[in-house]
Amino acid sequence: MSVDEYLDDFKTNFWHDNSGVNWKLERRQEFVESSNESWEASRRNDWRRSLALLEEGRANVAAYERRISDKGMEVRRVRVVEKPITPYLLWELTSLHVRHQVGGKIRVVEPAQVRALETGGTVLPELFLLGRTIAYQVLYDDEGVLSGAVRCTVPDEVRHWGDIVASLYDQGEELGSFFDREVAGLLPLAG
Repeated sequence: MSVDEYLDDFKTNFWHDNSGVNWKLERRQEFVESSNESWEASRRNDWRRSLALLEEGRANVAAYERRISDKGMEVRRVRVVEKPITPYLLWELTSLHVRHQVGGKIRVVEPAQVRALETGGTVLPELFLLGRTIAYQVLYDDEGVLSGAVRCTVPDEVRHWGDIVASLYDQGEELGSFFDREVAGLLPLAG
């Protein structure tokens, strides 16, 4: 699917006939978020502006989380974090921390926790699973720019990936404690 096809398909399926737990797995350590002003500010090393923009967006993120909850849904996200934490991840984990503070369910796992799943040079895919019915493998180019997705509705495959992400979520550390211990002190304005 092209980017536009994926985004349209996802939006339709996410908000209609979808309830229960949805899973998101993020494995890549770098993405390009060119439509995000806060990310752009962090890339310019303007952390004061980047963090201010995240705070300005807090109410919108909270409203989105409430809308998900009101629809009877949850999104449980697993974020694989390698060390040292890259500048991108520093920004993303800070952004996710805002989401976590307003109800987002986010856990962090380390590479050791996914090693057994990444044999023969394979790396876990970027995934978004809508319940037990649809799995999207979200595709990115070498730079981390969204390039499309592969949609799967084969029940056994969707269940397989859902079980993997659920297991990683169960093993993961809540973002709040991870952020306080590993991320907060790295922010350029922390000192």
